[in-house]
Amino acid sequence: MKTVYMCVLATSSILLSVLTHAQLVSGVVVNNVGSPIENALVSRSDDPYVFAKTDDNGEFSIPGDIGQSLHVAALHFETNRFVPVSTTTNLLVVLQDDSKLVSDVFHINFDHLRPGAGYTKEELKTDFPVGYGKGVYQNGNAYTDRTTVDPTMSVDGSGSSLKVKFPAGELKTEYSGIDTRIPLAGKFNDNTFAEDEIYLSYWIKFSDNFDFSKCGGKLPSLGGSVAFEREKEWKGRIMWRNGGSIQFYMELPHDGDGIEHDSLRFWGDLGATNGFICTNEFTSYLTTGVWHNIELHYKMETPGQNDGLFEGWIDGSNGHKIISSEVFGLYRKPGEGMDNLTTNAILLSAFLGGSSIDYEMDEDVYAWFDEFRVSTERINSYDEIMAVTKANELSPASTSITAYPNPSENGIFNLNKAQRWQVFLPNGQEIEQGLGKVVDISSYGFGVYYLKTEDHTLQLVR
Repeated sequence: MKTVYMCVLATSSILLSVLTHAQLVSGVVVNNVGSPIENALVSRSDDPYVFAKTDDNGEFSIPGDIGQSLHVAALHFETNRFVPVSTTTNLLVVLQDDSKLVSDVFHINFDHLRPGAGYTKEELKTDFPVGYGKGVYQNGNAYTDRTTVDPTMSVDGSGSSLKVKFPAGELKTEYSGIDTRIPLAGKFNDNTFAEDEIYLSYWIKFSDNFDFSKCGGKLPSLGGSVAFEREKEWKGRIMWRNGGSIQFYMELPHDGDGIEHDSLRFWGDLGATNGFICTNEFTSYLTTGVWHNIELHYKMETPGQNDGLFEGWIDGSNGHKIISSEVFGLYRKPGEGMDNLTTNAILLSAFLGGSSIDYEMDEDVYAWFDEFRVSTERINSYDEIMAVTKANELSPASTSITAYPNPSENGIFNLNKAQRWQVFLPNGQEIEQGLGKVVDISSYGFGVYYLKTEDHTLQLVR
């Protein structure tokens, strides 16, 4: 049974509307060996709020016409941002495996999530996959605006992001932001993943009216537990604080010997806070209206070795760390059931903390999140995403994309600007993708191909 959604987004709600088009476009989404992909998102490139999810046979049907294009995405697969509609029936869409999973142990962006709010519990289980999501679905209710999939905003300018609302005058997870955990095992309610050393990277953008003069709130991080023993869990959190500063914040299975870690918490300002966390001025890292990259590195303590590590980077630099047995060593003790404590989940937590008006926003504010990656090696997503911007700063100003030579006898084309690009066959099958100024299809035969960049579509001839 195909699930077809036809909807238009209003300012604060989703209005269902029957869209009249000449015909329906139907087809199937498969992986690179031809197996159907269930629950893939198929949407119209010109209107992402007209979409369908594939059934267990990978089949879909969506209002459209020949000459339009589709956007197709699925969890653990590369997004196909431009599928030309060359036929209204039996359209074949092939998705390639997520290339980031070659180096990463986990990767999730939000391109595969259907736009809008009102996510159900079943959608959470299959799309994230998580078992609960405060701010998305809670106590039998799907929230209408606290957590929204925004197809108009992404760090690379061509996908979706997760838009999180912090309502005016509200605090804590019951009333503000989002709070859930994504298991790194990649399965609903599975915390059996185990790594002693791990990195997390993600992108965040704060709305222009976000008030950094407030006391602070939680941001996404990593955590873990002894497998299947949730009472023995730890959370290696970070928080934004007054002025856009960043604070390490540890929640651990027990109190250890009661050592206070406040003097080690603030990035760039590791001295004592003198008890004035909400009013002291610390180094500012976060600003409004731009995308920031945050990367965190956790190394679990080897008992007795004093080698535990928690460090972080903002926008690829400004690394700050805590290296102390007081941080990890006290909580991974053989003989106390803590020797198997490990890292196994992304804490997708973003909410206003505290219990006083010092934390409350005076008006509704928002943050967007994109590109969550977890790896056993340094990720540095900032340099990767910024490569296009840096390259274009050295290129002549241009609003158009050109490829030369075109035709190209050897199948190698040069672009006038660095771009994320994809190459398609006339039937819509993606054959290559990349980042930069060189498009190489020399391993393919002579013929006509289609190049899709972030802003343009070109015909390539070889």
